[in-house]
Amino acid sequence: MNRKMIFVSVSLVALLGALALAGCAIPSTANNEEPQPHTITVNGNGVAYGTPDIATAQIGVQVRDQDPVKAVDNSTDKMHAIMAALKELGIEEKDIQTTNFSVYAQQDYDPKTGQPKDTFTYVADNTLTVTIRDLSKVGQALGEAVKAGANNIYGVSFSVDDPAKLEAEARDKAMADAKVRAEQLAKAAGVTLDVPMNITEYISGPVYPVMREAAVRMGGGEVPVSSGQIQISLQVSVTYIIK
Repeated sequence: MNRKMIFVSVSLVALLGALALAGCAIPSTANNEEPQPHTITVNGNGVAYGTPDIATAQIGVQVRDQDPVKAVDNSTDKMHAIMAALKELGIEEKDIQTTNFSVYAQQDYDPKTGQPKDTFTYVADNTLTVTIRDLSKVGQALGEAVKAGANNIYGVSFSVDDPAKLEAEARDKAMADAKVRAEQLAKAAGVTLDVPMNITEYISGPVYPVMREAAVRMGGGEVPVSSGQIQISLQVSVTYIIK
């Protein structure tokens, strides 16, 4: 009698263990993730061109003198004259900004021996960043600045006041290019495109591949100034789901 009861108890324990293992296995089956969709990833390129409507130039004065006060005063007088000349052309105060002012000493050297002397020359630098919104006046503005005392002009560049329109045009072209590429790949693979799953955008530019010239009149000569044509390039990477 005791042997029979022991046998039945062991059998029940084995049965309960099997049911417990089966119960543990059920959640793992129910939580299986859905398979990832098949995709095609392509790159699309778009370029938009526009005419510049703004010019920016760095216009500066550098004065050297044995007396630092005289160097600064001379630089200041010339810069006042430059700013007055620019304003006479219709350039507004908000478009004329001082971006550098410095005074430093340079040790003098004997021109014959090349040996340092006990004297110093003081250098005063004063630089404006000038925005010219009428491109027909770029050459004239630079020329008048030189006549007023500027002896450093550099960093002349051209841009558009609002690049959003060109960026939107380049973006549309890039997306259209990406879709054409994806459709060609899908056709070759015997599948059909579905909606985009992921889009990444990259913007480069502006650059100026085409030149248009104006002239800076300084003395008897003319210095050409090229405004160019704005080029904004945009790339997209698009991942399409395929079905």
